[in-house]
Amino acid sequence: MKVSIITSTIREKFLENIFNNYDQQLWNEKELIIILNKDKMNLRLWQEKAEKYPNVRVFQLHEGATLGDCLNFGILKAQYDYIAKFDDDDYYGPKYLSNSMEAFKNKEISILGKSSYYVYFSNQKALMRIQNKENTFDDSVSGATLIFRKEVFNNVQFQKRTRAEDYYFIVDCKKKGYKIFTTFKDDFVAIRYDRENHTWQITDEDFLTWGEVVTYTDDFKSFLPHLT
Repeated sequence: MKVSIITSTIREKFLENIFNNYDQQLWNEKELIIILNKDKMNLRLWQEKAEKYPNVRVFQLHEGATLGDCLNFGILKAQYDYIAKFDDDDYYGPKYLSNSMEAFKNKEISILGKSSYYVYFSNQKALMRIQNKENTFDDSVSGATLIFRKEVFNNVQFQKRTRAEDYYFIVDCKKKGYKIFTTFKDDFVAIRYDRENHTWQITDEDFLTWGEVVTYTDDFKSFLPHLT
């Protein structure tokens, strides 16, 4: 099984994070498609970085294109049969793809992701656990953890939105009868920076009510052994 990772970004500063997440995946049959969605971004800089890694391509769409447009464009460029949406600012552990692809051996699963996951608040050094269902079918998953069979795209595309495009994608998939599976939480961490860095404008204070703070740390990776 081969996986096409799609990442859309408007932020130059997450270049290293995007490439690190891709490079550290232990799943070898993969490619990375990066969509730059801001006119002033330095396409050549990203392309030169991409040349240092196998199977990485970088494209640039005008900033009037929505995030949904960028994801759809990336999927059309994808060469492989599974699509993984990686956000530019989160942390995907080395076993993230390997664990996810194991679940796809179940032919009933068309879409998977996580409804239980960790969130690291970088300003407060707080690691929060959101605990919902794991390793079972569920109604929804976090958009940052979406992985699906490419054939789904024949029937459902991302809507022309920059916010909540992943939520509506899941809603539209369910309307078409696709089943959604939740994997376990220990190989992914959502990272919260300053509020202006996120399209989802929830405050840290409100977000912290979603789960339980399990520790305060400068190094969340050392607290979660499955991440390494």
